[in-house]
Amino acid sequence: MKTISLAISAILLSHAAMADTGNTYIRNGNVYTHEGHGVIGGGVITGSKMYKGQKHQTSAYLNGGYHGVDFNADLSSINYRFLGTNEDLFNMSVFVVTNPGVDTDDATVLKGMKDRDISADLGLNADVHLGQGTLSGKFQQDVTGVYKSFQADLTYYHPIALGSVDFVPYAGVHYYSEKFVNYYAGVSAADATADRAAYKADGAFAYKVGYAMVIPVSEHVDITQSTGYSYITSDFADSPLIDTQNQWATSLGVNYTF
Repeated sequence: MKTISLAISAILLSHAAMADTGNTYIRNGNVYTHEGHGVIGGGVITGSKMYKGQKHQTSAYLNGGYHGVDFNADLSSINYRFLGTNEDLFNMSVFVVTNPGVDTDDATVLKGMKDRDISADLGLNADVHLGQGTLSGKFQQDVTGVYKSFQADLTYYHPIALGSVDFVPYAGVHYYSEKFVNYYAGVSAADATADRAAYKADGAFAYKVGYAMVIPVSEHVDITQSTGYSYITSDFADSPLIDTQNQWATSLGVNYTF
């Protein structure tokens, strides 16, 4: 089922991590553990309302895949590092990532509008290792013809080893193109009502901070916890559909590695 709470996490609070502590490492600006192994996991994610009158703010999630040296795949993304190694200053990857759909029955302000479909982007990533930290840049283009545009991201990650726990704070900025913003937050003249004015936006930014944490329980089991906050600029936030300019999400899960 498509849920808006998952859309908050994936659209506004996508938080990745760069780490080289314990079993945690980075590929393509994402946090992974146990290189060379498969993983399956699940948990709960909750967050602020994205849309006015949103019914669901908490959802369960499942994930699984394979974390390799250059190739990584899970339920939401696939990436391949084609330049650089674990020891190099500079890495580049190509990736495919999905953007969530939105069921308009899940928010009163969306009543009568069309659902937002799941989409997929093809992208290019560059990671630059700067001492203990990493600066990760991404550019991704919709290849499914859903929102028909692009996104870009620049985020700095700084891993900290707290005993056996890997703690990775981050800060960055994400750019949403005009067509992306209008797909998720625009209101056409045909969809306008007395309580939902027509709205068309330009591109928008989201300034984000947060952390990802991996807590090993045993050789094969990790507890994962992450929290992120995003401040979305007015072109996104001023939409009559959007509940607040301040967006946050937090998750708690368990991963099993094999």
